[in-house]
Amino acid sequence: MILPKQHSLIENGANIPFGVYEDLIENVDTSFFDTQGFLAKRRRTERKTWIYFGVYSPDLICGFAIADAGMVATAFVYFYSFKDGTFEEDKTTVPLAFATDFNPNLNSEWKIGNFLIKTDNGKMHCQYVGKFKLYIEAENDANGASIIAPSSEKRPFNFTYKNVCVPVKVQINNGGISTYATSGKYGSIDFTKGYPPRETIWNWLSIIGISESEKSIAINLVDRFNNNMENILWYDGRKILLSAAKFSMQEPLDKTDWLIETNDGILNCHFSPRGARTENVNALIMKSKFTQPFGTVDGTIIIDGKEEKFTAIGVVEDHHAVW
Repeated sequence: MILPKQHSLIENGANIPFGVYEDLIENVDTSFFDTQGFLAKRRRTERKTWIYFGVYSPDLICGFAIADAGMVATAFVYFYSFKDGTFEEDKTTVPLAFATDFNPNLNSEWKIGNFLIKTDNGKMHCQYVGKFKLYIEAENDANGASIIAPSSEKRPFNFTYKNVCVPVKVQINNGGISTYATSGKYGSIDFTKGYPPRETIWNWLSIIGISESEKSIAINLVDRFNNNMENILWYDGRKILLSAAKFSMQEPLDKTDWLIETNDGILNCHFSPRGARTENVNALIMKSKFTQPFGTVDGTIIIDGKEEKFTAIGVVEDHHAVW
């Protein structure tokens, strides 16, 4: 069940209200927990915070992320054009890039190197100026969901906010060689802040598409993370909680189809990669290895007892971190 909007990550001083909630939790202050833990420095040793913004349109797929892993911060950007097959990416890793008192919410300013995320007048802006130029303007409407999930025995919780079909405008200048643009309800937001297990593994699906009856479809699905609490289907704007998921894939992950289904039988689909972004960060105290293929999806959903076909665009991910 999706609960009414929750205003804070903490209730009655220290109680953690685990659950799935409508809309964005606005007060995500974690200072109560940040000074606990090993050497009273949980903010540096355990807290992980990131914003990932995806654009899944018939013209372009874009990924833009800034992550604060405590001792190390990373950022990446990429885009893929369906029209001409162009794929470009860039990334950076910076030790201690964010201050000890960095305690952000979704609307905070996040900046590392050539990467910037900020919110002005209610609109989110993602900007990268480097090997190429990419600019995203997004309107974060109120159809997202917030999840407060258990973490591990020694870590208090993990919070994530997901929203999809977010109206976006995208402009890309690829070094003067070519330009790309798209606009529409193609944006996907992942804002996460919490204390995930020291070793964290997940498979993830994030897609936006349309059903055969021309209803909008969007899905956020994860396995082996957050107790499967963030598995949500948006059908014509209506949010439906999904059960645990099963991801079936084989190497190479960016060359072979992924089969994805939910145990409740509502979702059954296959993902066909067009390419992938991969990363293998080994910063001694932190390791992160992931492959994020991007591409197309076709499958079926069952809504109110009726099966319906759909097609979509988006990403999947295979991730393993020790942090």
